[in-house]
Amino acid sequence: MGTLNVGTVNATNANVTSTGTIEIANLTNGRLDLPVWTTGTRPASPVVGSQGYNSSEDMKKIEYWTGAEWLGVGETSYLDGVTNGLVLWLDPNRQSGYNGNVVTDHSNTMGDVNIRNRSNDWSITTESSTSLVCIYNGSNRTGSSSGINVPVNNGFNKQTGTIDMWIRPTGSHTGGHGWFNNSDGTSYTNNSNWFWWGSWSNSNYHYARWGNSSTCCNDLSFSGFQSMYPLNTWFHFCLAWNTTQGRATLYKNGVQQAQRTNLPTNITSSHPTNTGQLFNGHSRGDNMQFKGWCSQYRIYNRELSAGEILTNYDTYKAAHNL
Repeated sequence: MGTLNVGTVNATNANVTSTGTIEIANLTNGRLDLPVWTTGTRPASPVVGSQGYNSSEDMKKIEYWTGAEWLGVGETSYLDGVTNGLVLWLDPNRQSGYNGNVVTDHSNTMGDVNIRNRSNDWSITTESSTSLVCIYNGSNRTGSSSGINVPVNNGFNKQTGTIDMWIRPTGSHTGGHGWFNNSDGTSYTNNSNWFWWGSWSNSNYHYARWGNSSTCCNDLSFSGFQSMYPLNTWFHFCLAWNTTQGRATLYKNGVQQAQRTNLPTNITSSHPTNTGQLFNGHSRGDNMQFKGWCSQYRIYNRELSAGEILTNYDTYKAAHNL
């Protein structure tokens, strides 16, 4: 006989003939009552098909175990996209994607990230237009407490790599804002170890900057940036580079937006410190941390091809209503 995993049965006409165990649900006078749990108290070893109501504030849905992840009724599996070369993979929507304020690094390389390791501005919050669980900031903060710390000595490669993120910015700032910096927030000087990616000068100028053996600031930069950076709109944003070939390319929604093919080929692999930052400003007091929503943030230790970047966009565009 098979195992019937249904729970305590109290219905008048219920008749259980299986010799297996009975668990999980309650059937009372013809009504099926599912178990109630939170994300933290889900069954530790569920069987395929196990169902329950997740009462966590950011969930509140009936969900079931597929054998690989918990899905809400009517939801489709959250796919992986391109995973080869990942060294940081933050996605709170994935199975065990976060615990409190700590977002899981699904690459198991750079390490899990406490989004409040610099300030309490950041939270894990559901974005209403997509129902995606996101890293969110609504604060205009400048200075040494801005951004989120990450270890850059555990896999980030300044010479070749890709930063891939889904964002919905809600504000632009007088001095611009950043998406990544390989400095700890105190060693901001434009030195030969530096890498910084962000916007500047009324948020209308794009910068990606690499230091080489002698100077800082070999740039992929251009003006008129605000036209491709809409507020309150979801989009996929990606920077891919291989400085050994002198190349850096910016993509939005899988389409190339800008490229430089004559970067110096002697970009160093060193960093100002062992700690970098996500979503921080530049060094100046008028540069603020990113303000808005991020549903996914990935860093690779290699330059993704245009086809791979399009694959990542295509994989997640429906989840972002695109």
